[in-house]
Amino acid sequence: MNRKLLFPTLFLVLAMLACTFPVELPPLPTLAPTFAPPYPAGPTVIPAYPTPTAPAAATSTPLPTAPPTSSAYPPLTPDILRNSNYTLPGCDGTITHTYQLKDGKYQSTADPASADYILISMGDQVALGDLNGDGLEDAAVILGVNCGGTGVFESLIAVLNAGGVTQQIGRDELGDRVQVNSLKIASGQLALDMLEQGPNDPLCCPTQPVAQTYRLVEDALWKTRVTSRSADNAERIVTIQSPADGEAVSSPFTVHGSVTIAPFENTLDYRIYLPDGTLVNEYSLSVDSGGIMGGPGTFAQDFNLSNAGITGTIILQFLDLSPADGSTLAMGSVVLMVH
Repeated sequence: MNRKLLFPTLFLVLAMLACTFPVELPPLPTLAPTFAPPYPAGPTVIPAYPTPTAPAAATSTPLPTAPPTSSAYPPLTPDILRNSNYTLPGCDGTITHTYQLKDGKYQSTADPASADYILISMGDQVALGDLNGDGLEDAAVILGVNCGGTGVFESLIAVLNAGGVTQQIGRDELGDRVQVNSLKIASGQLALDMLEQGPNDPLCCPTQPVAQTYRLVEDALWKTRVTSRSADNAERIVTIQSPADGEAVSSPFTVHGSVTIAPFENTLDYRIYLPDGTLVNEYSLSVDSGGIMGGPGTFAQDFNLSNAGITGTIILQFLDLSPADGSTLAMGSVVLMVH
């Protein structure tokens, strides 16, 4: 054989044989997930795993279920409210008792002259709406208490929907034989419109229009606004202009406000409360009405709560009080977060 052709031919044969045998590559490293089961705690974030090339084996661990929605609980109805328990002071006015209403009434005995007589009646006005932002429809009702005489002492009762059952969350005494015109819940606030006795009204026949607004502050019912009308039908309003409701402030801070009708002797009262009802301080401040008696006015008041060590939520009320009987003619308030 020609030696010049031998080596090229041998090289060609070896190259062809090499193409017929597989080449083994080192295995790819397996990537471990960032988090291994059990998954880290957290309501919304679950670590993502790479999509497997084969179906994953089923596990016995149940998938998390979503929390129940408001539709999972029955709504409060007027019939439920008329047959629920309510806590009220007894006729001695000091000791509270729980009373089970039936068809909107509770009566201890048929004899009004009896020492333990009490008659509780639920009024026709019923408000339904969400008070605490949990998506469930809460309620408010009016209960009147008669202790055997002519007086019927009305109370506003706020009721939460606690998983389909009633839970009384607050109560406000409205007065003797007031006339409630409307009661409604909207945007987390409870609005009440009524007539109460004016300076010259007999107890039987109230004519003084009053509007009151309530809201929950840390699960407690607070009256946040009161308006009424003067003898010439002008509306008394106290408005807080700054700081804004819910604003965070640091001591010292200043509250600015206005009134539509300057109060008696151009003086308002203010009260500082903690959400649990603790009265921190109360005092008076002056309103500048520009020398016009009974005209509109403005006010500004400085507060420094650092010396008292008060931080967190406070309720700050500004009140126009009647010089005749100390009742509230108008009130504005603001809820602040003090740092």
